[in-house]
Amino acid sequence: MEDYLDKILHPEVLFTLFGVFVLGQITAGGRRKAGSLSPTPPTPEEIKAALKKVTLSKWMEIDAELDARKKIQAIKLLREVTGLGLKDSKEAIEARQRQRDMRHH
Repeated sequence: MEDYLDKILHPEVLFTLFGVFVLGQITAGGRRKAGSLSPTPPTPEEIKAALKKVTLSKWMEIDAELDARKKIQAIKLLREVTGLGLKDSKEAIEARQRQRDMRHH
């Protein structure tokens, strides 16, 4: 037992354990706290401005992915162009799908 304690009490081991503890506190296991370092979500105006950056040729590429039933790839393409997060990009793609479906009916 003393051997075990001697190994744990080495400065390198204590420093590593402390580092792991601090990292765990920073990430907080996925829980968000007030004062978090995570960015604030974009406003609807910021989302609209980001979507205006998408060129016609990129929308055609996104539409082709949607036609091929590759929604995830369409979301990835939109995220690359706009810099929007996953949730906002997914919602924009789903809105695009609804808009296209209404035009085709």
